[in-house]
Amino acid sequence: MQIRSRLLIVAVVLLLCTTGCGYHFSGEGPGPKPGLHNIAIPVFENKTSEPDLGAIFAGELRKEFMRRGSMRVVPQDEAEAVFRGIITNIYSSAVAHRDLPLTYNNALAIETRLYVVLEIRCIEIKTGKVLWQDPNFTYFKVYRQLRNAQDPDPIFSFDSRKGALQFLAKEMSTRIHDRFLSNF
Repeated sequence: MQIRSRLLIVAVVLLLCTTGCGYHFSGEGPGPKPGLHNIAIPVFENKTSEPDLGAIFAGELRKEFMRRGSMRVVPQDEAEAVFRGIITNIYSSAVAHRDLPLTYNNALAIETRLYVVLEIRCIEIKTGKVLWQDPNFTYFKVYRQLRNAQDPDPIFSFDSRKGALQFLAKEMSTRIHDRFLSNF
């Protein structure tokens, strides 16, 4: 009798382990169009004054799909669908600042929050149908603008901002990939 009970418990545990609740990890799933195999990701349009941003963001999205996806990134003439992106805005706001001596109402930003706004969509080439889109995808990164408040270094600020933009391109690409495949 004990062997039967143990076998029954083992069978129930195995059954519970093999049946799923419907949830899955981010970035998994067939996406909005099951059977889609070849996608194109041309350079994004850049409506900001920040140079090369369209190429940086499109490059990171390509890397994300090549690294993690089951879809192949191909030239547009071989693709079934194409991702179109427009970087519509980039702006910043100070999050930490220090008052400047001997000035009235003047402060020096030490940390800045940098925002990027992206319009992104995936379009089926054959029909022109929008498979997935986010017309106002916004994300931000806080970066240090000054290493030392007593001795501002413009090179440090430039490099920090560049690093924040690279982080945003990578992070936003991961989120686009995951949301696209999860059809969210």
